[in-house]
Amino acid sequence: MEKQETVGNGMTHIENSPYETTLGESTRPRLTKRGVGIVISIWCIYSLLVSFPLVQSYKVSFSMALYWQVCQSAVMFVLSIPVWFLVIRWMYAVRWYWKGVVHLLLAPAYAVLNYGYLYYMVLSFGGKAAAEPLKNSAGWLLYFNLLIYLLQFALYHSYEIFRQLRIKEKIALELSSLRKEQELATLKAQINPHFLFNTLNNISAMASTDAEETRTMIAQLADLLRYAIESSKKDFVLLKEELEFVQDYIALESKRLEDRLTTKFQVDQSLYSYLVPPMILQPLIENAIKHGIAPAEEGGSLYVQIQKEPKGISFRISNTGIALSCPDPLVTTDGVGLKNTDARLWKIYGDLARLQIQPLAEGGCEVTFILPLK
Repeated sequence: MEKQETVGNGMTHIENSPYETTLGESTRPRLTKRGVGIVISIWCIYSLLVSFPLVQSYKVSFSMALYWQVCQSAVMFVLSIPVWFLVIRWMYAVRWYWKGVVHLLLAPAYAVLNYGYLYYMVLSFGGKAAAEPLKNSAGWLLYFNLLIYLLQFALYHSYEIFRQLRIKEKIALELSSLRKEQELATLKAQINPHFLFNTLNNISAMASTDAEETRTMIAQLADLLRYAIESSKKDFVLLKEELEFVQDYIALESKRLEDRLTTKFQVDQSLYSYLVPPMILQPLIENAIKHGIAPAEEGGSLYVQIQKEPKGISFRISNTGIALSCPDPLVTTDGVGLKNTDARLWKIYGDLARLQIQPLAEGGCEVTFILPLK
């Protein structure tokens, strides 16, 4: 398993990987037990397959043919290690055409050294008579060695490219997740002052008429701010906690609007343990009261409904009173409440959770959104 840590310059380092990875830098391949094991396994399979033709060509036992081929494959493998270090590891950041030039220089040397080993091994054990056919077919053997060289390093480079793509994809996902978290934190940071300023304005409007009631509202505001601050440190809270918070907020608003504000909650109690983003309902309820109910001379009603549906958990916040003043508040309004709530839902859950806002025939409007069951 890969382990990640943050190095001193703030870049991400991935340990226990065939690549020494630092965010923003190229990935340098290195030897690993797994990689060496795969390469040795491939050479063993190659030796096994090539031994069968040797049995027919030289009329020797299979064990002897396998022994010869294993020795030859071992030499080919050992000769490929310096090339791997030079081209794959040390030149990992060099442009591809320079690697190609180095391969053009090393491939003939590789082919000649392998042929030389094979020729002198046969000469030592079989004499000139056995080595003479190798001299006559030197061209074909050199060509075959070149093919082996090209094949193995094509596999090396392909594996390297695949691993680099995986690491870059992993880094891209980490950066995307980090950017998403930062954007959500920014949106939450905008919601809290927005809520505070609007509530303080409400208390200020009451201060000149009822000092005792103002003190009560300030105490209630302290409780609301405590929840807002604590919940801002969390990604999710229980639906029950969020509902208690918005009901306290409505109680604070009711002190100002008195009998001009009536509310009704219809919530499936089995959903109380459902997790929701903190302060996701308050901006919607505040918008309904501030723009729909408060400006209306006779006030209005607020209705909150939360229930299970086939697609997920349905949230419906509707109000009577003043109708929508624009066709799409998410596009034309200057306020941050609706826009930030819509943006937060979209970043967490995707398009399914986007706010849907529509006017009601009797005045006011309705805001709905759906969150997934899990």
